[in-house]
Amino acid sequence: MFAVNLAIGNSVWRLLFKDEEKAQAAFELTRKRDGALTFLEDDFGQKCYFPLAELHGSMFEDLDKAKMANVELFLHQQRVQAMAQKAAQSDPGLRANAIMGSPRMLDPVNGGFPRN
Repeated sequence: MFAVNLAIGNSVWRLLFKDEEKAQAAFELTRKRDGALTFLEDDFGQKCYFPLAELHGSMFEDLDKAKMANVELFLHQQRVQAMAQKAAQSDPGLRANAIMGSPRMLDPVNGGFPRN
C-alpha cells in the first residue's frame, strides 16, 4: 500500500493507493506548479480538488517500508530504555537514593498498611 500526503493550507490530507504506479502518478501531479486546479482520487473513495498554488508540500510513502521503520524505531527505543535501566542500577547515587527513598513495603497480613 502507498500513500501520498498533501499539505494544503493548515491541514494534511492522505490519499491511499493499492498500486505504486497510481500513487506515483498522483504524486507527480502534485509536483507541477502551473497554478492549475488539480483533482486527485485514491483507491478508497477519497477525492480532492485544490489549486496547486495552495499546496505547501507533498510526500510519497511506501507504507510497507514505513511499517518496518516503525518496528525498528520501537526496538531501538526498547534497547535505549534497557540500557538506561542498566546504567541507573549501576549508578551508586541513584542506587542509594532508591534504597533510602523507597516507600515502605505493604504488608498483606496487616491489611495492606505498613506497620508502625
